[in-house]
Amino acid sequence: MERGALMKRLEFMRATFVLPLMVLVIGCGRSETDSDISLPDQVHSAAPTASLTVVDWITVDEVARTVTIGLVAGQTDVNNRWNYNGFAGGEATIVVPVGFAVTIHFDNTDPVTFHSAGVLDATDRFPAIYSESTAAAFNGAMTSNATSLTEATAPGGGTESITFTAETSGEYALVCMSPAHAITGMWIGFEVSDSGESGLKM
Repeated sequence: MERGALMKRLEFMRATFVLPLMVLVIGCGRSETDSDISLPDQVHSAAPTASLTVVDWITVDEVARTVTIGLVAGQTDVNNRWNYNGFAGGEATIVVPVGFAVTIHFDNTDPVTFHSAGVLDATDRFPAIYSESTAAAFNGAMTSNATSLTEATAPGGGTESITFTAETSGEYALVCMSPAHAITGMWIGFEVSDSGESGLKM
Protein backbone atom coordinates (compact mmCIF):
# COMPACT_ATOMS: atom_id res chain seq x y z
CA MET A 1 0.00 0.00 0.00
CA GLU A 2 1.29 3.44 -0.91
CA ARG A 3 2.42 5.68 1.91
CA GLY A 4 -0.10 8.40 0.90
CA ALA A 5 -3.01 5.96 0.95
CA LEU A 6 -1.88 4.58 4.31
CA MET A 7 -1.74 8.07 5.80
CA LYS A 8 -5.27 8.84 4.54
CA ARG A 9 -6.57 5.61 6.06
CA LEU A 10 -4.94 6.38 9.44
CA GLU A 11 -6.39 9.90 9.36
CA PHE A 12 -9.85 8.45 8.63
CA MET A 13 -9.53 6.00 11.55
CA ARG A 14 -8.50 8.78 13.88
CA ALA A 15 -11.47 10.92 12.90
CA THR A 16 -13.87 7.97 13.07
CA PHE A 17 -12.78 6.36 16.34
CA VAL A 18 -10.38 8.47 18.38
CA LEU A 19 -12.18 11.84 18.42
CA PRO A 20 -15.58 10.41 19.45
CA LEU A 21 -13.81 8.39 22.13
CA MET A 22 -12.20 11.58 23.49
CA VAL A 23 -15.58 13.32 23.58
CA LEU A 24 -17.06 10.32 25.42
CA VAL A 25 -14.23 10.32 27.98
CA ILE A 26 -14.51 14.07 28.57
CA GLY A 27 -18.30 13.94 28.87
CA CYS A 28 -18.54 10.90 31.13
CA GLY A 29 -15.27 10.88 33.00
CA ARG A 30 -15.99 13.86 35.26
CA SER A 31 -16.63 13.37 38.94
CA GLU A 32 -17.62 15.64 41.81
CA THR A 33 -13.94 16.21 42.52
CA ASP A 34 -13.45 17.63 39.02
CA SER A 35 -15.53 20.76 39.73
CA ASP A 36 -12.52 23.01 39.15
CA ILE A 37 -12.11 21.77 35.57
CA SER A 38 -13.64 24.14 33.03
CA LEU A 39 -15.16 22.66 29.89
CA PRO A 40 -15.44 24.65 26.66
CA ASP A 41 -18.38 27.05 26.49
CA GLN A 42 -20.23 24.98 23.91
CA VAL A 43 -20.21 21.97 26.25
CA HIS A 44 -20.60 23.59 29.68
CA SER A 45 -23.42 26.01 30.51
CA ALA A 46 -24.37 27.51 33.86
CA ALA A 47 -27.87 27.09 35.30
CA PRO A 48 -30.14 30.03 34.42
CA THR A 49 -30.51 32.69 37.11
CA ALA A 50 -33.44 34.98 37.80
CA SER A 51 -33.14 38.34 36.10
CA LEU A 52 -33.42 41.67 37.92
CA THR A 53 -35.96 43.99 36.28
CA VAL A 54 -36.70 47.68 36.81
CA VAL A 55 -40.43 48.23 37.39
CA ASP A 56 -42.27 51.52 37.82
CA TRP A 57 -43.72 50.58 41.21
CA ILE A 58 -40.29 50.25 42.86
CA THR A 59 -38.39 53.56 43.10
CA VAL A 60 -34.87 53.79 44.48
CA ASP A 61 -33.12 56.98 45.57
CA GLU A 62 -29.42 56.14 45.91
CA VAL A 63 -28.54 59.54 47.41
CA ALA A 64 -31.27 59.51 50.07
CA ARG A 65 -30.84 55.71 50.52
CA THR A 66 -34.57 55.08 50.24
CA VAL A 67 -36.82 52.65 48.39
CA THR A 68 -40.50 53.34 47.73
CA ILE A 69 -42.75 50.41 46.78
CA GLY A 70 -46.29 50.73 45.45
CA LEU A 71 -47.75 47.40 46.58
CA VAL A 72 -51.23 46.52 45.32
CA ALA A 73 -53.29 43.61 46.63
CA GLY A 74 -55.79 42.08 44.22
CA GLN A 75 -54.52 44.00 41.22
CA THR A 76 -55.33 41.10 38.85
CA ASP A 77 -57.42 37.93 38.92
CA VAL A 78 -54.29 35.81 39.60
CA ASN A 79 -54.81 33.42 42.55
CA ASN A 80 -58.42 34.56 43.03
CA ARG A 81 -57.14 38.16 43.51
CA TRP A 82 -54.97 37.03 46.42
CA ASN A 83 -51.80 38.48 44.90
CA TYR A 84 -49.40 41.41 45.10
CA ASN A 85 -49.08 43.41 41.86
CA GLY A 86 -50.24 40.33 39.97
CA PHE A 87 -47.69 37.94 41.53
CA ALA A 88 -48.41 35.06 43.91
CA GLY A 89 -46.77 31.94 45.26
CA GLY A 90 -43.29 33.45 45.38
CA GLU A 91 -43.04 33.89 41.60
CA ALA A 92 -41.36 37.29 42.02
CA THR A 93 -38.99 38.84 44.57
CA ILE A 94 -38.60 42.50 45.48
CA VAL A 95 -34.90 43.32 45.96
CA VAL A 96 -33.74 46.30 48.03
CA PRO A 97 -30.23 47.36 49.14
CA VAL A 98 -29.22 46.70 52.74
CA GLY A 99 -29.42 49.71 55.04
CA PHE A 100 -31.99 51.59 52.94
CA ALA A 101 -35.22 52.97 54.39
CA VAL A 102 -38.13 51.21 52.70
CA THR A 103 -41.62 52.70 52.41
CA ILE A 104 -44.46 50.48 51.22
CA HIS A 105 -47.61 52.24 50.06
CA PHE A 106 -50.15 49.42 50.32
CA ASP A 107 -53.40 49.56 48.36
CA ASN A 108 -56.05 46.83 48.62
CA THR A 109 -58.00 46.83 45.35
CA ASP A 110 -59.58 43.42 45.99
CA PRO A 111 -63.32 44.25 45.95
CA VAL A 112 -64.24 41.67 48.59
CA THR A 113 -61.42 40.60 50.92
CA PHE A 114 -59.35 42.28 53.64
CA HIS A 115 -55.58 41.92 53.04
CA SER A 116 -52.34 42.82 54.80
CA ALA A 117 -48.63 42.97 54.09
CA GLY A 118 -45.73 42.02 56.30
CA VAL A 119 -42.05 41.26 55.71
CA LEU A 120 -41.32 38.04 57.57
CA ASP A 121 -38.41 35.63 57.79
CA ALA A 122 -38.31 33.27 54.81
CA THR A 123 -39.86 29.85 55.34
CA ASP A 124 -40.58 26.66 53.40
CA ARG A 125 -44.10 26.45 54.81
CA PHE A 126 -46.65 29.11 55.76
CA PRO A 127 -49.15 28.59 58.58
CA ALA A 128 -52.89 28.75 57.95
CA ILE A 129 -53.29 31.22 60.81
CA TYR A 130 -50.69 33.67 62.12
CA SER A 131 -50.58 34.53 65.79
CA GLU A 132 -51.23 38.17 66.71
CA SER A 133 -47.78 38.13 68.32
CA THR A 134 -46.02 37.26 65.04
CA ALA A 135 -43.16 39.74 64.62
CA ALA A 136 -42.05 41.31 61.36
CA ALA A 137 -38.47 40.74 60.22
CA PHE A 138 -37.83 44.49 60.63
CA ASN A 139 -39.35 46.95 63.05
CA GLY A 140 -42.37 48.55 61.35
CA ALA A 141 -42.46 46.14 58.38
CA MET A 142 -46.10 45.12 58.82
CA THR A 143 -49.45 46.76 58.14
CA SER A 144 -51.86 47.23 61.06
CA ASN A 145 -54.09 44.37 62.23
CA ALA A 146 -52.22 42.18 59.76
CA THR A 147 -53.53 38.87 61.10
CA SER A 148 -57.20 39.90 61.22
CA LEU A 149 -59.82 38.64 58.80
CA THR A 150 -61.97 41.76 59.26
CA GLU A 151 -59.65 44.53 60.50
CA ALA A 152 -56.70 44.38 58.10
CA THR A 153 -56.55 46.82 55.16
CA ALA A 154 -60.10 47.15 53.84
CA PRO A 155 -61.16 45.90 50.41
CA GLY A 156 -62.21 48.18 47.59
CA GLY A 157 -59.36 50.68 47.89
CA GLY A 158 -58.23 50.68 51.54
CA THR A 159 -54.68 52.02 51.89
CA GLU A 160 -51.87 52.09 54.41
CA SER A 161 -48.20 53.07 54.35
CA ILE A 162 -45.41 51.54 56.41
CA THR A 163 -41.73 52.48 56.67
CA PHE A 164 -38.83 50.41 57.98
CA THR A 165 -35.09 50.02 57.56
CA ALA A 166 -33.86 46.93 55.72
CA GLU A 167 -31.01 46.57 58.17
CA THR A 168 -29.97 42.94 57.63
CA SER A 169 -29.22 41.34 54.27
CA GLY A 170 -30.85 38.04 53.41
CA GLU A 171 -33.95 36.43 51.97
CA TYR A 172 -37.37 37.20 53.42
CA ALA A 173 -41.00 36.90 52.36
CA LEU A 174 -43.65 39.59 51.82
CA VAL A 175 -46.79 37.92 53.14
CA CYS A 176 -50.50 38.53 53.56
CA MET A 177 -51.07 37.41 57.14
CA SER A 178 -54.87 37.28 57.02
CA PRO A 179 -56.10 33.75 57.83
CA ALA A 180 -55.35 31.20 55.07
CA HIS A 181 -53.99 33.80 52.63
CA ALA A 182 -50.26 33.01 52.72
CA ILE A 183 -50.77 29.25 52.73
CA THR A 184 -52.84 29.55 49.55
CA GLY A 185 -50.19 31.62 47.77
CA MET A 186 -50.54 35.26 48.75
CA TRP A 187 -46.84 35.92 49.19
CA ILE A 188 -43.81 37.01 47.18
CA GLY A 189 -40.11 37.10 47.97
CA PHE A 190 -38.37 40.05 49.60
CA GLU A 191 -34.58 40.18 49.41
CA VAL A 192 -32.22 42.60 51.13
CA SER A 193 -29.09 42.75 49.00
CA ASP A 194 -25.63 43.54 50.35
CA SER A 195 -24.40 44.21 46.78
CA GLY A 196 -26.55 47.33 46.33
CA GLU A 197 -28.90 45.70 43.82
CA SER A 198 -32.55 46.71 43.59
CA GLY A 199 -35.57 45.90 41.45
CA LEU A 200 -37.82 42.92 40.83
CA LYS A 201 -36.40 39.44 40.41
CA MET A 202 -38.46 37.00 38.31
